[in-house]
Formats: sequence, structure tokens, C-alpha cells
Amino acid sequence: MRSAKFDWFSLDRNSLFDLMHYLETRLVGQKMSVPQFHNKVVNHIKKYLPIKFRKVQDPLVDLGHVWVGGCYYSDYDQHKQKCIEIVMAYNRDQKQITITKRRFTRMCLGFADTLLHEIIHMRQYRRRNFKVIPDYPSTANRQKIREEQSYLGCRDEIDAYAFNIACELMDKFNFKEREVITYINENQKGLRRAHNSYRMYLKAFGHDHSHPIIKKLKKRVVGYLPRAAVGKPYKNSEWIRN
Repeated sequence: MRSAKFDWFSLDRNSLFDLMHYLETRLVGQKMSVPQFHNKVVNHIKKYLPIKFRKVQDPLVDLGHVWVGGCYYSDYDQHKQKCIEIVMAYNRDQKQITITKRRFTRMCLGFADTLLHEIIHMRQYRRRNFKVIPDYPSTANRQKIREEQSYLGCRDEIDAYAFNIACELMDKFNFKEREVITYINENQKGLRRAHNSYRMYLKAFGHDHSHPIIKKLKKRVVGYLPRAAVGKPYKNSEWIRN
């Protein structure tokens, strides 16, 4: 299956979730080696999507969990090759895994949200004929913060994460847009709340709601709320099917 011929526009959040969730009876509660678990996922998804997979070991991943990340490679896309990679991270000391239903559901959501994030990047690059745009020029004093702000402050990442955030918060508040808007306007500094992509941005930019990046992000999140309700970030297939 070649990436150039695939209809990326046909995918939405629910269909991607369901595609992964199909494996529930084969994975949930089943004790198996990490390679066995990983291969079951890869072999199933590759039947339907022209994407690449990579398995990594990370000491930060909790035992019994699977973290899902992704990458989009514009140079591969430009040459009509597979350009989206899903990265599945496991605890480096874990030899066998038995995933719970709750963790598997989170993994399915992570897969759907990650893939849509990378498809948004695909659309961005195709629209501007694969031109690379610079990262945000952070002036933070600490290198770690500066690097994080440079990445998250990039125009492309603001757009892709805004859709992810809109989806996460519509889930959290049962598709009530007013409650989502109230949440993103709250001063959350010092509050003990569950981690999500929006709080990741707040932390990176010092919980400063007047920061231009946070202001841009919030505006984009609100704009994406109607699209999050249908699970698809774009209204038409332009730049996705070609």
C-alpha cells in the first residue's frame, strides 16, 4: 500500500480508535512478550494504513503501559514514500506485558490523536510545497525550557496540538464548548490536575496567559472545537488526497 495513493481524508478520530480497538480481545488481559504485543499491533494496523512503526524502550514508561508518539517526514512525503511513523514506547525493563482495558483504551486514543496530529503536519507541508518554517525563537534562560518552547511555539505545532487539545477537552467536558473555554481561561498554576496537552503548553510557557504563544494556542483550540466534535480537523480533502 503506497502512501501517495491513500485517502487520508477518509480517516477520523472514531475510525482510527476503532481500528486499534479491534484488537481488544487479543491484547487486553493477555500475558505476552513485548515483541509479541508489538507485532500484533503492527501487523493489524499495516493491513489498513500505509504507515511505519518503531518500537523503543524508555525508562520513563510505567510498567504495563504503552506510550504512543509519532513523526512525519516531509522528505519521504515529497518523494511519495511512507511518511508517517508511529512510535510505541515500552518500559526498558519490561519483558512481558499484560495490558488492562483502561490502559488499552488510552493507547487507542493516543494512536488516533497521534496519527491525526501527523496528518495535520502532512497537510501543512503539502500546502506550502514542503517548505520548512523555523521554530519559535525562544529567549528562555534555561536550555531545556528554551528547547521546549522553540518546539511547541512553532506555528505548525500550535496548529496540530490545538486540534489534539480540542479533542482531549471535548472528551473531558462531554462536548460542552463553554466548559472547555472556561477551563482554558483558568489560572491553573499550582493546581493538581491531570496532565494533558494543554497543561503541557501552560507549563512550558510559565502559565502566562498573556504570552503570545498561549494566546495563539487558545484561539486555535476554540476554533477547532466544532471540528473536534466530528473528530476530523479539516473540512475538505484539499492537500490530503493529492
